[in-house]
Parts: sequence; C-alpha cells; structure tokens
Amino acid sequence: MTRILVSLSAVSLLALGACAQTSAPKPVSPGVDQVIEKVVFVAAETQPCTAGVARTTCLQVREAVDQPWTLHYFGYEGFEHQAGVEYRLRVRGTPVANPPADASSVHWSLVEILDKKPKR
Repeated sequence: MTRILVSLSAVSLLALGACAQTSAPKPVSPGVDQVIEKVVFVAAETQPCTAGVARTTCLQVREAVDQPWTLHYFGYEGFEHQAGVEYRLRVRGTPVANPPADASSVHWSLVEILDKKPKR
C-alpha cells in the first residue's frame, strides 16, 4: 500500500511540474493601454547627478507643489530646459520593451507646455 501511495505521489508531482513549465507567463509587449500621461512641475535649475556610470545633469521634477523635488535622469523628448525658467508640463510615458540595464523602462516625451515662467 505504501508503494502505491509513493508512486501516485511521484506521478502527481511530475504532472504538476509539467503543467507549471508549460503555463509560464509570456513577456507582455507595451500596448496603448499602458501609456501614462501626467502633469509635472520642472524646477528652474538642474542638479548634478549620475545616470548609469556617467556624470550629467538631471531635471528636478515633482507632480504636486507640496511634494519635494526628485531627479529625472533621462529628460523628456521634445523638451528643452532653459535655466532660470520654471515649467508645468504634460508628459507621456511609453513602456520600453527590453531596455538596457542602465536605462529607463519608460520613454518620456513632452505632450505640451502648460505653463512657463521665469523664477522669481
């Protein structure tokens, strides 16, 4: 009786293992429904930062006036920052399939400049 239970257990485990291997999730390619749009505030000055191994300058951004500034390493395609000018932008983030290890998994681009004013 014990041999039968051991044999049945072994067969069950093998069957479950085979199912787990054949039903592995497939990578999801970026789709239109995964696009992100948001409004961000951009500070008048950039900050020194390190993107990957390279020293560069980063934008300082936040999503609300009462939030602290955070560094945005890769900029926004179509946006040229002018020192001394504060911005409010609408930006779009599109997922990047298989990004390099030192790059962002989201490609950000400018949709429109909502506000632009010299820093007081």
